[in-house]
Amino acid sequence: MKRLTLTILIGLIWTSTILGQIQNDVKKVLVTKDFVEFKKFADSLTNGDKRIYSNCECLRDLTFDFQEGVFFFEKWVPTLENPAIFSDYIFRVNIIATKTQIVYYELSEKKYKKVFNKSESYYDLIDKFKDEKLFDSLKISFRNIFQKELNENELFVTDFVYGQYCDIEGAKPIGRKQIDKWIAFKNKKKLLNWLKSTNTEKQVYAVTGLFQLKKKGIKLTEKEMKIIKFVISKNGTISICLGCIYTNTNINSVTKKFNF
Repeated sequence: MKRLTLTILIGLIWTSTILGQIQNDVKKVLVTKDFVEFKKFADSLTNGDKRIYSNCECLRDLTFDFQEGVFFFEKWVPTLENPAIFSDYIFRVNIIATKTQIVYYELSEKKYKKVFNKSESYYDLIDKFKDEKLFDSLKISFRNIFQKELNENELFVTDFVYGQYCDIEGAKPIGRKQIDKWIAFKNKKKLLNWLKSTNTEKQVYAVTGLFQLKKKGIKLTEKEMKIIKFVISKNGTISICLGCIYTNTNINSVTKKFNF
């Protein structure tokens, strides 16, 4: 019994040490506020032999000077019951940065809780930083481009995808269903609302819809075209679905076909 207790204790200490090291390594880079170094760290962390994986879910322009990103760091650890079976531990970083400087970040760990006898995942906040002055500059920059306030609730969204048909059933994603209705009713106002969204996937859906309305003879103003051109020229990635495949792709690979 004592031997079993000691084995469990050693296992817990070992697991905690490994995960603590990853968490601390991520924090050490984040607190420098150096986005270039953070990006280098994220790009180089993956090590299959150590079962450590790094993934950039998205990194894309918000305005001319600011970008948002979502990064995941994952570590697979053998379970105490059976070392041949591994559990995964996931850390998430939501980040806003200039080309070189971190403006905002949230570091959190994926955990699980029971809700009505079902296990649901959530992210437990570990550390957070916000440069208020630069964040205000982001808001001003966003307002100048889109004539609309930045919606912080639409930042770091990873479960809203752009696509035509998803899954094996070929079902239309929520965003596609919505713009198809607006296109059918020639609802330019609703599409413009999405064009000015903080979420890039919504913006690209809006470009898709407005391109269809233009083909139907609906006129776009010079100001509206200026926003459309900004979205089309955005650097970075969006989440897409291609049937059963969910992945990220360059924004330009989707928007380049819209010749306004």
